[in-house]
Amino acid sequence: MQIKEEILEFLRKGKNLLAFSYGSDSTALFYFLMQEKIEFDLAMINYKTRKNSDLEEDEAKKLAFKFNKQIFTISAPFFKNNFEQNARTFRYDFFEKICFKYHYNNLILAHHLNDQLEWFLMQLSRGAGVIELLGMSEFEKCKNYNLLRPLLFTSKNKILSFLNKENIKYFNDESNENEKYFRNYIRKHFSNDFVKEFEEGLKKSFKYIQKDKEKLFDIEKIKEFKDLLICPRDEGYIAKAVKIQGIVLSAAQRKEALKGNCILGGKIGVVYKDKSAIVFKHEICEKLPKKFKEECRIFKIPRLLRAYLYNHHISPSDFILQF
Repeated sequence: MQIKEEILEFLRKGKNLLAFSYGSDSTALFYFLMQEKIEFDLAMINYKTRKNSDLEEDEAKKLAFKFNKQIFTISAPFFKNNFEQNARTFRYDFFEKICFKYHYNNLILAHHLNDQLEWFLMQLSRGAGVIELLGMSEFEKCKNYNLLRPLLFTSKNKILSFLNKENIKYFNDESNENEKYFRNYIRKHFSNDFVKEFEEGLKKSFKYIQKDKEKLFDIEKIKEFKDLLICPRDEGYIAKAVKIQGIVLSAAQRKEALKGNCILGGKIGVVYKDKSAIVFKHEICEKLPKKFKEECRIFKIPRLLRAYLYNHHISPSDFILQF
């Protein structure tokens, strides 16, 4: 199991938080980072969906205590519908709050090569563009932290070999066998066998495609102003900006965003101004002052954006100078 030296050097310079589950992937990354003398703390979500959920949380706390690491834990609510999407949203919201409150520079995730292919195939089956197909990269710049996936080009087999060689304890998640979750269906019927047979070629392909994506989308064209993201009025750039704000667009949401000003997933606002799109976390305000509303009207501020500007003390005149 190997991690790029530049990633390790980056982690050595920052304050790091590892997303931990005590499953094979995050456990292997835990001990590998320990071997490399990388300092980090832990964040763990208990979904309460399995008989061992509480046991795993207790054991994770013991592990953190043993190695003198802080651990942040939270129990997720019951998700009646769309468990995978709701769990993902809850998970990343929790990580973001911890990073912001305790000043962590880097969030470390244990996604690996098999995960990367699973995601690719899932998005491909739904109808997706380049941004959604390549939803994972080794390094992503988020608003309040950096997101790193050191194992992204390491296969699941190599992770398991490392754990067995080092005789490291971890927990198996029996829910990974349940094919009612689309990811498990893709894993069982397609991705795992493909990685086993074509691992080296797959790694090369993902690296080439990632480089091509970087050439296709100039991240410098997405600028930030008071936590608003302003980008070209282009489907690919809008998808990238929305992803930075926390949502990976479905095919239906892409169509919705292109129709005009809208709220995606009840969370992210997209409005248009001239040749630009503005992407932001949607907020409400029960009553805007009459003077502020009039200024918004004069400067033609989209209605969906007005509450955000008011709540963040951004004058319409200052906002309009960004264009």
